[in-house]
Amino acid sequence: MDARWTEENIIELLKKTVFDTFDIDLSEATPQTSVSDIGLDSMAVLDVIMTVEDTIGIKLGRIELPKNPSLQDVAAMVARNVEARADE
Repeated sequence: MDARWTEENIIELLKKTVFDTFDIDLSEATPQTSVSDIGLDSMAVLDVIMTVEDTIGIKLGRIELPKNPSLQDVAAMVARNVEARADE
């Protein structure tokens, strides 16, 4: 996987993207914070994911998340996609 896109870095990117898009400060959020606790619905999460795709420069092939995912769940999904693209 691209060393820049570890799960930890992706979580920081998610926090920045949520702030930039929705003006929600996630500086106190942990990786276990759920998107519903942040105040995001599934459509808002998709908006964030699309921005992340643009930032990291890849189209995510499989966007599979549990109901009410945590930041960690979203970051892990992005990391899996980045790794899968690197293996192609």
